[in-house]
Amino acid sequence: MGDYVIILDTSDEELFEFVIKRIQEEGLLATKSSHPESKNKTAIIVSAPNSLISLEAESWCFLKSNSKGFKCEYAVNEHSTFLKPYVAVDESLFSPSEKSYITYEILKKIKMKQLPDCFPRVKSGILKSDSLILSLERAQIAECWPLHSSTQFRKSAWEYGPLHRSFCDRVESYFGPNVALYFAWLKNYLLWLIFPGVMGFLVFLYHYLNPHINVDNSHVSPVFTVFVVFWGVLFVKNWDRHCSTLVCNWGINYVRWRREIRPSYQGQKRLSPITGLPERYFPDSQRVFRYMVSLAVTLFMLVVAFFVMVISLNLQGYIHKFSYSKNYLLYPSISWLCDDGQYFDPKGNGPYPLVLLYIPVIMHVAIIQTLNRVYQVVANTLTEWENHRSPSQHENALYVKRFFFEAFDCYIALFYLAFIENDIVLLRRELVSLYTVDSVRRLAMETIIPFLTRKISRIIDKTDNEANEMLYKDYDKLEYEQFDDYLEMVIQIGYVTLFAGAFPLAAPLSVICNILELYSDAFKVTNVTRRPEVHRITNIGVWSILVKGIVLLSIFTNLYIFCYTSEQLLNYAPWLFTVTKLSPDDARWSGSDHFHEVAPGAGMTVATILTVLEHGMLFVVACLWILISGVPSTVTDELSRREYDKFQKTHGDIVFGVSSREYFDSTLSPDSSKEQ
Repeated sequence: MGDYVIILDTSDEELFEFVIKRIQEEGLLATKSSHPESKNKTAIIVSAPNSLISLEAESWCFLKSNSKGFKCEYAVNEHSTFLKPYVAVDESLFSPSEKSYITYEILKKIKMKQLPDCFPRVKSGILKSDSLILSLERAQIAECWPLHSSTQFRKSAWEYGPLHRSFCDRVESYFGPNVALYFAWLKNYLLWLIFPGVMGFLVFLYHYLNPHINVDNSHVSPVFTVFVVFWGVLFVKNWDRHCSTLVCNWGINYVRWRREIRPSYQGQKRLSPITGLPERYFPDSQRVFRYMVSLAVTLFMLVVAFFVMVISLNLQGYIHKFSYSKNYLLYPSISWLCDDGQYFDPKGNGPYPLVLLYIPVIMHVAIIQTLNRVYQVVANTLTEWENHRSPSQHENALYVKRFFFEAFDCYIALFYLAFIENDIVLLRRELVSLYTVDSVRRLAMETIIPFLTRKISRIIDKTDNEANEMLYKDYDKLEYEQFDDYLEMVIQIGYVTLFAGAFPLAAPLSVICNILELYSDAFKVTNVTRRPEVHRITNIGVWSILVKGIVLLSIFTNLYIFCYTSEQLLNYAPWLFTVTKLSPDDARWSGSDHFHEVAPGAGMTVATILTVLEHGMLFVVACLWILISGVPSTVTDELSRREYDKFQKTHGDIVFGVSSREYFDSTLSPDSSKEQ
């Protein structure tokens, strides 16, 4: 269940013998296998015997459940006192994800020790103390990934479906915490989304039953907006608590400190100040220049994305001769296409309105996706050039670049309509269009196409006897990539929270979409992609920070929409605004037959209202943040119990004449003296 495959991109028999000898010298089991497609490549199947896994688990301080049901550090000499994992596949105490993790960690610990002649083109920059597998990957002559296990075990994760409470535990047992935490986060988000989903549907129903009321002048939209903002705060705090509970139950709180180095990390040789061994070192001063180059390239790409947005808004009639930005963003050479009776007339008076009316939106989404794919390559190249030392540093730098670029692509048109044009009706129209087209795209790319692929693969498997071997099945599969899964959900949270008052239906529609997303992602990771590498992480990393940032930003965006973009504040304080009726010719370009603006001399009053409301909401959010702990007391008690259990095993029952319980309590007391 912890088998790894190593594909050597060479037919050099000497290199193969050297690699397999070094692997076997570390106690791993290695067998040669024919490559699925090329005779010039060699496949090595690596697995670790249970005895070696047990020893490594003890050295890594793995937590396992004992006969009393408590999690404590595993010890080989106490093997019989521990219970089997949640999903047991053999007589081993360790789950498939734990076996996979340990096997790869052993592989990465195997050192070169020598530089044989079979490394003529990769000797440069490789040290004898470097990892064998990482050196091969760095030289781009090897790739390594964990093999999927039997189909029967993978099907067990679907026994009750992704919505069952045991699904995440089963995913953690097979795929590891990194995959399980994504599904746990998605399920938690889906369940919490039901609350604004129900309320958003009621707001929509209220508007539908009262045709004279819309998102612009609604009295209930501000209430819904406040609800969504505070819902977002409670959601992220609840996830922090739920996440800490999960990792505590899975026994992954204790992760050994280590300085893991990326295979492609470059630098000058020096003696490590920590270990005293030779290592590669790249000074931060040189990386600052590379950061500046990355920023310049990214800004250029953002300018391109902004230009695409301007063209799209011209084609949709959102930038016109009466716009505030008409002097520098209006392009008459293309904006005529949305004139009255033309192809893209937003009022539907042109030819084939049910078809041509949506062409600009579809083109906009298609171009956005193309730009995102282009920037993905650019971001990968820039981040690789920045030469980050650890995988986590590299990953965070890449994720931040891609998120802000793709979020800019998705939100820039909405921010323009909300804060430049101050037209909530046009904002809602664009938001509905982007949300709908993007949801259809995700449904097609992540549900329909994978379903058809599975059907076709089943037909092919019936005609190919060798297809039952896991290596042949896994070789042509795509590598599992979590970034797009997280990004889609985080962008969706922005649609739900940043413009809550403009599109109340975003929340209920997202509930439906996320149910499909949950099932399609579960199908993808079990059937479409290779088995991902296991990472024993304790949180979802930078994504949690980005969600918190979006929730915080939603306070400012929704209050601006309340005070300036919409007529919601006008309903409560009409004396602060003036309303101007538009002529029929002017009204066709706007979302309404009139527009409002702050009355002369009332600007300071409106700004004061905005500031007071903003400070008030921030104060409530700060109180909720402080009062609600991110770690439940049950988790704190369990962590303290584990610390006490570890202390007791280390120091015994008596320490300096007092019981270990009394000594442990005294060390936790703030009044305990240093001499005790």
